[in-house]
Amino acid sequence: MDINMFMGIGRADSYKKTGKTKRHVKMSVGEANHMIFLGKSGYGKTTLMRGLVEEIYISHKMANIPALIIVLEKKTDHTKSEKILEIYETETNKTSDAKIYKKYGEWVWNYIEAYVKLQTQHKNKLGAMGDFAFGVPNIIGKFYKYDDKNTFLGRQGLQPYVFPTKRFVFRPRRRKEYIGMDNGWHMCKVFEGKIPYSKIPFSLLSSFGSLGEQTLYAQRLKNIWEVQGIKDPDTVMDIALSQENSSNPSSTYLRIAETMNRLKTDSLFSKKDTLFSNLSTDIINVIDFSSNSDLTHEEECLIFKFLVMHAINHASQTRTPIYFVVDEVQNMLTNEHGKWAVDKILREGRSMGINLITATQYMYGLPQSLLMGASHVGIIGRLASHTDWKVLNKLIDDFEDSVEPPDPVSTYTQYEDFKKKMKFKGWFSWDKSYTDRIEFRQPQSL
Repeated sequence: MDINMFMGIGRADSYKKTGKTKRHVKMSVGEANHMIFLGKSGYGKTTLMRGLVEEIYISHKMANIPALIIVLEKKTDHTKSEKILEIYETETNKTSDAKIYKKYGEWVWNYIEAYVKLQTQHKNKLGAMGDFAFGVPNIIGKFYKYDDKNTFLGRQGLQPYVFPTKRFVFRPRRRKEYIGMDNGWHMCKVFEGKIPYSKIPFSLLSSFGSLGEQTLYAQRLKNIWEVQGIKDPDTVMDIALSQENSSNPSSTYLRIAETMNRLKTDSLFSKKDTLFSNLSTDIINVIDFSSNSDLTHEEECLIFKFLVMHAINHASQTRTPIYFVVDEVQNMLTNEHGKWAVDKILREGRSMGINLITATQYMYGLPQSLLMGASHVGIIGRLASHTDWKVLNKLIDDFEDSVEPPDPVSTYTQYEDFKKKMKFKGWFSWDKSYTDRIEFRQPQSL
């Protein structure tokens, strides 16, 4: 079964009387539909990806086909809450309640008003929405004008909306209730994600405890943890103690005990699984790698790897369509675990219905498999370099005839004008065979 996913507005087909035509991607359930979006910073890649996630959720709900959507978020955005306050003050000072309700919808405005009150009530605690704040309606897109007649949302016939979300934070740097308020005080449930001991590989344990590979305590711990498969800190210490030859614990045992005690006191790890068991097909799952979480880059990539392993197991048992949405994917490719995760989806996803939707500024350093494995390629605003243009020209059939090369601008004013003209616009190539100039879909949430 195919699901039509609204991408945005393209040029009119020859038989259409209007100047623009809504464009859709046919997502084939049971197959992979990988996408990659390219373009320089500031043209709207993240905004587009938020809209695509919403479209995936809406399309699957309408088709009554459950889908597991997992978004890896990297940043918070302070400007969102600032703009909300600015719009709220502007509208309440200049416009009547009746006109405000007519413009935004009463429930939308009440939702925003409640968030404004929360910010006043919890000063200096709120104001750090994530890049994917699906639980907050997009009044920004309803306030700012696309042209004399339309707002950005109105141009595409969309309205502010909210989507149910589960947000997973790791070693949270602020209280979960504040994170929830920022990202949708009514629609966003926040979980402290904990990795169960059973999933921890010895390589992470070795790095975590700064264990030398050739030391006796490392070899002994590896035998218990990896070879015997005993992954409970208390049981590991009991076994290690039983292997002692004297009544006084040796430095080998003490080093193993130190590592296990560090593991037990680290809030990222637990006997109980609070991440994988709470992933749901009823909502949008956001994996919060932003400043809300206190993670190393290696830990982020390892969590990504665990999620892919979980998805493969889930898809093989249930045939549920799965979507991974990864902004700034190049960050994940600098680590062996992240590389493994991306490569695993590309190699096995097509047969299991696991989809990968990614965005990046530069193609330099990206594995060829990521580009070759993408069913569809999008360009937001403009490409970052002529090198990227040449690579895509070889990859996409009609690229040279459809996409303008990235000619440099000679003045700052030209740059500002071009950026304004091309924001949220670009090109989209269906199956790398038909390329269309397009105004990409706006998100209904923030």
